[in-house]
Amino acid sequence: MQHYGLSAYQLAKNLGYEGPQKLYKLVQNKSKPGYETLMDILDNYPDLRAEWLMRGDEPMLRSAEASAPAAKQRDEYDGLPYAVTVDENGEERISIVTPKAEAGYLVARNMEAVMQNLDTISIPGYKGKTVRAFEVSGDSMQPTISQGDLVIATFTERLDLIQPKHVYVVVAEDRIMVKRLRGPVKKNEPIELLSDNRYYDPFILPQKELKELWQVQALLSRSIPANTNETFDRMLVLLEMLAHDSQQLRNILLDVASRYDVKLVGENG
Repeated sequence: MQHYGLSAYQLAKNLGYEGPQKLYKLVQNKSKPGYETLMDILDNYPDLRAEWLMRGDEPMLRSAEASAPAAKQRDEYDGLPYAVTVDENGEERISIVTPKAEAGYLVARNMEAVMQNLDTISIPGYKGKTVRAFEVSGDSMQPTISQGDLVIATFTERLDLIQPKHVYVVVAEDRIMVKRLRGPVKKNEPIELLSDNRYYDPFILPQKELKELWQVQALLSRSIPANTNETFDRMLVLLEMLAHDSQQLRNILLDVASRYDVKLVGENG
């Protein structure tokens, strides 16, 4: 899998399996491969030596040069999620990527192992390898999304399918960001990321630094918005207080202005 640049899901698909559950158990050393599984691998990857696959005897390949390319360094976005998570019954779960797990998620070579260590949730209507949950950190998307909220997102395979001004989880080489995207981009074009918080400037991300892109479909919030009627009532109270104290405030301003020999706008004389 590492040599050919495959995830467990991709390998299972190549072998004609309905799902990757069997391969996950092999990767996690929870079971040993049977004869049929070994033959499936050898039939689909004829350049592999059976001695290497079953006993570890080098070399791995029959030919001096691999007939298939090694795991590639991505120069552009290839639209492939790395791994999925299943429970003990083989049901796919939604993995939660938290700020604490972010570093491991970004640099992991064995993504399957990382995913198994993440907390998972189950949400009706959302499941499969193309769904993931991310915990939001920072305030760049306030007031729409707050720190600590969970966004439920589906994987985006193609950058020309980006929905203009929609919210996405952007997994780059060195960080995970939740942003609005300006719109679709073409091959090798940079990606413009926008914040809902007006104090943050737009951010330009080179396409070669993009690892994964997830479109936000739902939000699990830790905070409940205030009652709008209550907020309006509080505003009226504040306005009444300001009106009541306006004369006192004017007297203070006149006193300060006289000390610095400054005239207030609209002051007579």
